[in-house]
Amino acid sequence: MTRVAVRSEALLAWAGALASTAEVLRDEGSAVAGGAARLATSLGRGGLPGVGVLGAWIGVEADAARVAGPAGLWGEALALDALAVRLRLAAVAYAGAEDLAAAALAGVRSGVARGASVGWFDETGARVVVEQVPPRWPPRTLAAPGDLVALGDGLAGGRVRVVEVAAPGGGSAWVVVVPGTQSWSPRAGPQPFDLTTDLAAVTGDATVAGAGVVAALDAARAASARRRALPPGALATEPVILVGHSQGGLHAASLAADDGFRRGHRVTHVLTTGAPIGLVEIPDDVRVLSVEHADDPVPTLDLAPNPARASWLTLRVGAGPPVDVARHGLEGYERTVRAAAGAPLGTVPGLRAWQASAGSVLGRPVLGVSEVVVTRGARTPPGAGWQNRGP
Repeated sequence: MTRVAVRSEALLAWAGALASTAEVLRDEGSAVAGGAARLATSLGRGGLPGVGVLGAWIGVEADAARVAGPAGLWGEALALDALAVRLRLAAVAYAGAEDLAAAALAGVRSGVARGASVGWFDETGARVVVEQVPPRWPPRTLAAPGDLVALGDGLAGGRVRVVEVAAPGGGSAWVVVVPGTQSWSPRAGPQPFDLTTDLAAVTGDATVAGAGVVAALDAARAASARRRALPPGALATEPVILVGHSQGGLHAASLAADDGFRRGHRVTHVLTTGAPIGLVEIPDDVRVLSVEHADDPVPTLDLAPNPARASWLTLRVGAGPPVDVARHGLEGYERTVRAAAGAPLGTVPGLRAWQASAGSVLGRPVLGVSEVVVTRGARTPPGAGWQNRGP
């Protein structure tokens, strides 16, 4: 995953383009002013003009001054110069933030490597084990973004939930829901949604938990293909929405950015709550809704703001420093999203557009629900803390 120097370079490029545009405007202003001066000289050589010509000339001269002067081209050029300077300053600040983020991530990697030497934060040799379990979620129509967030409830024990809905025009669409952190022990155990995965995911490394999410979706799609008498590959173009809270949001964003995953899965939307995903390079053709509480420390763990672009909507709610861990709960984020979606039109810019764009799943009939429990499967010596659940 490429992480640094992208936004600061873009800001510098825009600053250069604006400065070039300002120079063009100055040249045009100079040309207008020069043309007016030459015309005045030629009129002077021809003797004193008549009253009609003089009146027309005064109007021409006034127009030239207005076009080329401080209120015209030269003024516009100065404004663009000022904006270019501001963008350069922003690029310098952004580059510093990117350097800080890169240094922090390098520190995390170094810490993980040192921890692995004493058996912490290490899932080397582990493999993903996926066990189908009866779903806990009673099927009901997903009408709004808040319903997508609420799908994250009841995923304790390493569950991943996949909901199949009837897509407009035929076929299916898929909602994949990933849980957040469920174990805070520094030693990797059978539960893969843990601190070990947190550290690996934030640095962009592959994880057993992430592989489990892919396996959950592939199992659900394979069952659907059998039911519809279709080859599994025929479902590759069906839309997928990835939803996750906290660590689950990081997994959702990372899968949306992963070329290998996208080759077999058409990711159209990502919805995250309380997740540090600002450094994940999600493609522009994926519509992202990222919801953050300003006083929740978790979304700031990547030390980077989310990108500002048309396909990425960040809904940041509240005020104050990010120090209140109580604001990180899924229930609080569900209330925030429901309140935002129910606000008067225009109160939350972009949210209605994101909701409308997710019409492949929102308001559609539910065809099925699949849930799996994801486990780390690895053979370990007796007494090492956990054993392989697989064969």
